[in-house]
Amino acid sequence: MRHLTSLALLATCLLTMTDAVAAETCAARSGAQTVPLVELYTSEGCSSCPPADRWLSRSLRSDSANFLAFHVDYWDDIGWPDRFATPAYSQRQRQRVAATGSRTVYTPQVMAGTHVQGNWHKPGAWQRTLKEQRQPPPRAALTLGLQRAGKGWQAMLGAAPIGAPVVGAQVWLARYVDAQTTKVRAGENRGVALRHDRVVRQLSGPWPLGDAAVSQRIALSADTAPWGVTAFVQSARGEILQSLSLPAAGCSP
Repeated sequence: MRHLTSLALLATCLLTMTDAVAAETCAARSGAQTVPLVELYTSEGCSSCPPADRWLSRSLRSDSANFLAFHVDYWDDIGWPDRFATPAYSQRQRQRVAATGSRTVYTPQVMAGTHVQGNWHKPGAWQRTLKEQRQPPPRAALTLGLQRAGKGWQAMLGAAPIGAPVVGAQVWLARYVDAQTTKVRAGENRGVALRHDRVVRQLSGPWPLGDAAVSQRIALSADTAPWGVTAFVQSARGEILQSLSLPAAGCSP
Protein backbone atom coordinates (compact mmCIF):
# COMPACT_ATOMS: atom_id res chain seq x y z
CA MET A 1 0.00 0.00 0.00
CA ARG A 2 2.84 2.41 0.83
CA HIS A 3 4.33 1.68 -2.61
CA LEU A 4 1.08 2.55 -4.41
CA THR A 5 0.67 5.69 -2.30
CA SER A 6 4.20 6.85 -3.14
CA LEU A 7 3.64 6.30 -6.87
CA ALA A 8 0.30 8.09 -6.80
CA LEU A 9 1.84 11.02 -4.94
CA LEU A 10 4.69 11.26 -7.43
CA ALA A 11 2.42 10.93 -10.46
CA THR A 12 0.28 13.79 -9.16
CA CYS A 13 3.39 15.82 -8.42
CA LEU A 14 4.73 15.26 -11.93
CA LEU A 15 1.47 16.28 -13.60
CA THR A 16 1.34 19.41 -11.46
CA MET A 17 4.92 20.31 -12.30
CA THR A 18 4.50 20.01 -16.06
CA ASP A 19 1.56 22.41 -16.45
CA ALA A 20 1.25 21.06 -19.96
CA VAL A 21 -0.95 18.76 -21.97
CA ALA A 22 0.22 15.19 -22.41
CA ALA A 23 1.27 15.77 -26.03
CA GLU A 24 3.88 18.29 -24.87
CA THR A 25 5.49 16.13 -22.20
CA CYS A 26 7.18 12.74 -22.10
CA ALA A 27 6.89 10.98 -18.76
CA ALA A 28 7.82 7.74 -17.01
CA ARG A 29 7.48 6.30 -13.55
CA SER A 30 9.09 3.41 -11.70
CA GLY A 31 7.27 0.16 -11.06
CA ALA A 32 7.02 -2.57 -8.47
CA GLN A 33 10.53 -3.95 -9.02
CA THR A 34 13.90 -2.41 -8.28
CA VAL A 35 15.74 -1.69 -11.54
CA PRO A 36 19.52 -1.93 -11.04
CA LEU A 37 21.83 0.88 -12.11
CA VAL A 38 25.08 -0.18 -13.76
CA GLU A 39 27.92 2.33 -13.77
CA LEU A 40 30.85 1.89 -16.15
CA TYR A 41 33.99 3.92 -15.43
CA THR A 42 35.96 4.14 -18.63
CA SER A 43 38.37 6.27 -20.67
CA GLU A 44 39.31 6.73 -24.32
CA GLY A 45 42.95 6.63 -23.21
CA CYS A 46 42.70 3.13 -21.73
CA SER A 47 43.52 0.24 -24.09
CA SER A 48 41.48 -2.27 -22.06
CA CYS A 49 38.34 -0.10 -22.06
CA PRO A 50 36.95 -0.58 -25.62
CA PRO A 51 35.71 -4.13 -24.89
CA ALA A 52 33.78 -2.81 -21.88
CA ASP A 53 32.35 0.04 -23.97
CA ARG A 54 31.14 -2.49 -26.55
CA TRP A 55 29.71 -4.69 -23.79
CA LEU A 56 27.68 -1.77 -22.44
CA SER A 57 26.30 -1.00 -25.91
CA ARG A 58 25.24 -4.63 -26.38
CA SER A 59 23.67 -4.70 -22.92
CA LEU A 60 21.28 -1.90 -23.88
CA ARG A 61 19.27 -4.44 -25.90
CA SER A 62 18.04 -5.83 -22.58
CA ASP A 63 15.85 -4.05 -20.05
CA SER A 64 17.53 -5.83 -17.14
CA ALA A 65 19.12 -2.63 -15.84
CA ASN A 66 19.80 1.03 -16.54
CA PHE A 67 23.33 1.87 -17.68
CA LEU A 68 25.55 4.95 -17.39
CA ALA A 69 29.12 5.47 -18.62
CA PHE A 70 31.28 7.85 -16.59
CA HIS A 71 34.48 8.89 -18.38
CA VAL A 72 37.37 9.57 -16.00
CA ASP A 73 40.19 12.04 -16.58
CA TYR A 74 43.23 10.34 -15.02
CA TRP A 75 44.24 8.79 -18.35
CA ASP A 76 44.32 12.14 -20.13
CA ASP A 77 47.98 12.86 -19.39
CA ILE A 78 49.30 10.00 -21.56
CA GLY A 79 48.61 11.94 -24.74
CA TRP A 80 44.90 11.66 -25.53
CA PRO A 81 42.46 13.86 -23.57
CA ASP A 82 39.05 12.16 -23.40
CA ARG A 83 36.49 14.76 -24.50
CA PHE A 84 33.85 13.20 -22.23
CA ALA A 85 36.02 13.02 -19.12
CA THR A 86 35.74 15.23 -16.04
CA PRO A 87 37.52 15.23 -12.66
CA ALA A 88 34.09 15.00 -11.00
CA TYR A 89 33.54 11.51 -12.44
CA SER A 90 37.00 10.37 -11.32
CA GLN A 91 36.15 11.62 -7.84
CA ARG A 92 32.79 9.85 -7.95
CA GLN A 93 34.53 6.59 -8.81
CA ARG A 94 36.90 6.94 -5.85
CA GLN A 95 34.04 7.79 -3.50
CA ARG A 96 31.94 4.86 -4.69
CA VAL A 97 34.83 2.46 -4.06
CA ALA A 98 35.71 3.96 -0.66
CA ALA A 99 32.07 3.72 0.50
CA THR A 100 32.30 -0.08 0.33
CA GLY A 101 35.58 -0.21 2.25
CA SER A 102 37.65 -0.99 -0.84
CA ARG A 103 40.57 0.92 -2.36
CA THR A 104 40.80 -0.60 -5.83
CA VAL A 105 40.14 1.98 -8.57
CA TYR A 106 40.76 1.05 -12.21
CA THR A 107 39.35 1.14 -15.72
CA PRO A 108 37.23 -0.36 -17.02
CA GLN A 109 35.42 -0.69 -13.69
CA VAL A 110 31.80 -1.81 -13.62
CA MET A 111 29.63 -1.19 -10.57
CA ALA A 112 26.16 -2.39 -9.67
CA GLY A 113 25.11 -1.09 -6.29
CA THR A 114 27.67 -2.11 -3.67
CA HIS A 115 29.31 -4.48 -6.15
CA VAL A 116 32.10 -2.12 -7.24
CA GLN A 117 34.13 -4.77 -9.04
CA GLY A 118 31.42 -6.22 -11.26
CA ASN A 119 32.45 -9.36 -13.14
CA TRP A 120 30.93 -8.13 -16.40
CA HIS A 121 33.03 -10.34 -18.69
CA LYS A 122 31.60 -13.53 -17.13
CA PRO A 123 27.92 -13.64 -18.14
CA GLY A 124 26.81 -16.14 -15.49
CA ALA A 125 28.39 -14.26 -12.60
CA TRP A 126 27.14 -10.95 -13.94
CA GLN A 127 23.55 -12.15 -14.27
CA ARG A 128 23.64 -13.37 -10.68
CA THR A 129 24.78 -9.91 -9.60
CA LEU A 130 21.90 -8.23 -11.42
CA LYS A 131 19.41 -10.75 -10.05
CA GLU A 132 20.57 -9.94 -6.54
CA GLN A 133 20.09 -6.23 -7.22
CA ARG A 134 16.51 -6.81 -8.42
CA GLN A 135 15.39 -9.02 -5.54
CA PRO A 136 14.68 -6.49 -2.77
CA PRO A 137 11.39 -4.62 -3.12
CA PRO A 138 11.87 -0.99 -4.19
CA ARG A 139 12.70 1.34 -1.33
CA ALA A 140 12.01 4.44 -3.42
CA ALA A 141 9.65 5.52 -6.20
CA LEU A 142 10.65 7.78 -9.10
CA THR A 143 8.93 9.82 -11.80
CA LEU A 144 10.53 11.58 -14.75
CA GLY A 145 9.26 14.08 -17.29
CA LEU A 146 10.91 15.86 -20.23
CA GLN A 147 9.64 19.08 -21.77
CA ARG A 148 10.99 21.63 -24.22
CA ALA A 149 12.06 24.89 -22.60
CA GLY A 150 13.13 27.56 -25.09
CA LYS A 151 16.16 26.26 -27.00
CA GLY A 152 16.79 23.56 -24.43
CA TRP A 153 14.87 21.10 -22.30
CA GLN A 154 13.64 20.78 -18.76
CA ALA A 155 13.57 17.58 -16.75
CA MET A 156 10.97 17.17 -14.02
CA LEU A 157 12.06 14.73 -11.34
CA GLY A 158 10.08 13.31 -8.45
CA ALA A 159 11.24 10.88 -5.77
CA ALA A 160 9.64 9.44 -2.62
CA PRO A 161 10.71 6.85 -0.06
CA ILE A 162 8.87 3.55 0.24
CA GLY A 163 8.71 2.24 3.77
CA ALA A 164 11.27 3.54 6.27
CA PRO A 165 13.64 6.12 4.75
CA VAL A 166 17.21 4.93 4.15
CA VAL A 167 19.75 7.01 6.04
CA GLY A 168 21.94 8.93 3.61
CA ALA A 169 19.76 8.25 0.57
CA GLN A 170 20.32 10.72 -2.27
CA VAL A 171 18.58 11.41 -5.57
CA TRP A 172 20.60 12.03 -8.75
CA LEU A 173 19.77 12.86 -12.36
CA ALA A 174 22.11 12.11 -15.27
CA ARG A 175 21.74 13.35 -18.84
CA TYR A 176 23.36 10.89 -21.23
CA VAL A 177 24.12 10.75 -24.96
CA ASP A 178 24.33 7.70 -27.23
CA ALA A 179 26.00 6.90 -30.55
CA GLN A 180 29.17 8.87 -29.92
CA THR A 181 32.19 8.03 -32.11
CA THR A 182 35.81 9.04 -31.74
CA LYS A 183 38.86 8.32 -33.91
CA VAL A 184 41.68 8.29 -31.37
CA ARG A 185 44.89 9.85 -32.67
CA ALA A 186 47.26 9.37 -29.71
CA GLY A 187 47.81 7.35 -26.58
CA GLU A 188 47.16 3.64 -26.01
CA ASN A 189 44.20 3.53 -28.43
CA ARG A 190 45.92 5.41 -31.25
CA GLY A 191 44.28 4.62 -34.60
CA VAL A 192 41.23 2.98 -33.02
CA ALA A 193 37.67 4.11 -33.79
CA LEU A 194 35.62 4.03 -30.61
CA ARG A 195 31.86 3.92 -30.09
CA HIS A 196 30.24 5.12 -26.85
CA ASP A 197 26.69 4.90 -25.50
CA ARG A 198 25.06 6.19 -22.31
CA VAL A 199 27.85 8.74 -21.88
CA VAL A 200 27.06 10.98 -18.91
CA ARG A 201 27.29 14.62 -20.01
CA GLN A 202 25.53 16.23 -17.04
CA LEU A 203 25.11 14.93 -13.49
CA SER A 204 22.71 16.89 -11.28
CA GLY A 205 22.23 16.47 -7.55
CA PRO A 206 22.45 15.03 -5.07
CA TRP A 207 19.22 15.85 -3.29
CA PRO A 208 18.72 14.15 0.08
CA LEU A 209 15.72 11.84 0.31
CA GLY A 210 14.23 11.59 3.78
CA ASP A 211 10.62 11.23 4.91
CA ALA A 212 9.22 13.69 2.38
CA ALA A 213 8.99 13.47 -1.40
CA VAL A 214 11.54 15.38 -3.51
CA SER A 215 10.60 17.33 -6.65
CA GLN A 216 13.09 19.14 -8.87
CA ARG A 217 13.20 20.90 -12.22
CA ILE A 218 16.54 20.64 -14.02
CA ALA A 219 17.55 22.65 -17.08
CA LEU A 220 19.12 20.53 -19.82
CA SER A 221 20.90 21.55 -22.99
CA ALA A 222 19.63 20.31 -26.34
CA ASP A 223 21.58 17.64 -28.21
CA THR A 224 21.54 16.49 -31.82
CA ALA A 225 22.63 12.96 -30.84
CA PRO A 226 20.25 10.42 -29.29
CA TRP A 227 19.99 11.25 -25.61
CA GLY A 228 17.93 10.80 -22.48
CA VAL A 229 17.92 11.06 -18.72
CA THR A 230 18.36 8.55 -15.91
CA ALA A 231 17.28 9.21 -12.34
CA PHE A 232 18.44 7.07 -9.46
CA VAL A 233 18.28 6.93 -5.67
CA GLN A 234 21.48 5.72 -4.04
CA SER A 235 22.40 5.13 -0.42
CA ALA A 236 25.62 6.28 1.22
CA ARG A 237 27.06 2.77 0.70
CA GLY A 238 26.09 2.76 -2.96
CA GLU A 239 22.95 0.63 -2.80
CA ILE A 240 20.47 1.45 -5.57
CA LEU A 241 17.03 1.97 -4.07
CA GLN A 242 15.52 2.57 -7.53
CA SER A 243 16.49 3.81 -10.99
CA LEU A 244 14.47 5.06 -13.96
CA SER A 245 15.41 6.09 -17.50
CA LEU A 246 13.55 8.21 -20.05
CA PRO A 247 14.92 8.53 -23.61
CA ALA A 248 14.20 11.81 -25.33
CA ALA A 249 13.38 10.09 -28.61
CA GLY A 250 9.72 10.60 -29.40
CA CYS A 251 9.29 13.58 -27.13
CA SER A 252 7.49 16.56 -28.59
CA PRO A 253 9.88 18.74 -30.66
